Amino acid sequence: MTWLDEAALARPLEADVSVACESLVLADGCQTLLLRHRPPGAATGPPVLYVHGIQSHPGWFVGSAQALARAGHEVFQVTRRGSGPARTGRGDAASSGQLLDDVESAVRYVLDQTKAERLSLLGVSWGGKLLAAYALTARSAMASLTLVAPGIVPRVDVSVRTKLAIAAARVCCPGRLFDIPLNDVALFTDNPVMRAYLRGDPHRLHRASARFLVASAVLDRAIARAPAGSLPVPTTLILARRDRIIDNAATRAEMDRLSGGACEVLELNAAHTIEFEPDVRPFYDSLCKAVAGGREDPDA
Repeated sequence: MTWLDEAALARPLEADVSVACESLVLADGCQTLLLRHRPPGAATGPPVLYVHGIQSHPGWFVGSAQALARAGHEVFQVTRRGSGPARTGRGDAASSGQLLDDVESAVRYVLDQTKAERLSLLGVSWGGKLLAAYALTARSAMASLTLVAPGIVPRVDVSVRTKLAIAAARVCCPGRLFDIPLNDVALFTDNPVMRAYLRGDPHRLHRASARFLVASAVLDRAIARAPAGSLPVPTTLILARRDRIIDNAATRAEMDRLSGGACEVLELNAAHTIEFEPDVRPFYDSLCKAVAGGREDPDA
């Protein structure tokens, strides 16, 4: 696994934020890539663990990671096992438990590296679903949880026929790969520049194993079956008004249920990957305030 090359970065890295590539060893010995962004001055807020979506990787979100660093947070963008520049085990994970253990490994790494007592969790799209599931059972070290267009209630899914094939493959050939139903770049953004970036991204993940997709479904069930009010950590939900991937109304209702009505909800006029809007400043401002525990009216 290597450093993310220039073609994989959605936005150029700026000189005022120090960025380093580090290796994170997961519980089973697997190594994955981690991008660490340090603020220009002393850190003034909790460190942030930033988790990407199912097809994406940290390169999509370096702009917002740097914005958070400028706001005083040390930001750690972890690459999910089998994604990004990984050449082995692409699109694979053994189980939902392994995915949650990977989050725990990343949390421990961030706390050990920064000597902080708590950290903020930030998840985008499928990564938001993973962090929501994690937060339901492990919240002692969390200062806040921010979910951006999280994949908790998606509009886009595989067909029933494909689901049956996945279930069968999970038993007889769990490593068999299936297409992720998000290959149309128009689902992510209306921005022609970013659509071109996605088409040329060498690290975008297009297929996932049967057992990974089953693990994802297990996370869905864990969230759906969690008792009302079981997510007491301060939580912010950021939704994209023109989202074609996520069911915003159902996602808002589910997060309201899980948080006992305490979830702060922001809705921005954007497509699914808000990071890719031509004017990204409203998103950066909302994200920084959410991670810091502030509130914002995006239409003000």
